Amino acid sequence: MRVFDIYQHPEFGTKAVRRGFSWAAFLAPSVWAVRRGLGFTTLLLVFSSTLMFDLAQFLANWVNNPLSQGLVFAALIVLFGIKPGVAGYRWHAKALKHDKFCYKCTIAADSRKQALRAANDEHFTNSIKIAAA
Repeated sequence: MRVFDIYQHPEFGTKAVRRGFSWAAFLAPSVWAVRRGLGFTTLLLVFSSTLMFDLAQFLANWVNNPLSQGLVFAALIVLFGIKPGVAGYRWHAKALKHDKFCYKCTIAADSRKQALRAANDEHFTNSIKIAAA
């Protein structure tokens, strides 16, 4: 079960933002940010990714062993991906609040679709609920 915060906007509808670690933001931060519509954050992540690949290329020229090059590249991916992975969903929630979305409730559900379906039940506001399958 995953935990989702539900945000509502009178004109743009309802959005569900998952809590926790984002593997998509960890592995492909720029692509993840574009899909979430995070504007300036996307630009920063593109710059960060470009910097990471430039640093990897520089270090690959410095280290001659292919195994060491792979380990350096893996370490750079972890180093540059950990912040988006940990903070990604909070960035998404902050962007929604900036766009005048209001927090509605928190839902534990198996999927984003199921959480949104449960959020449409008007009996619950500002509460935690578990969506039944």
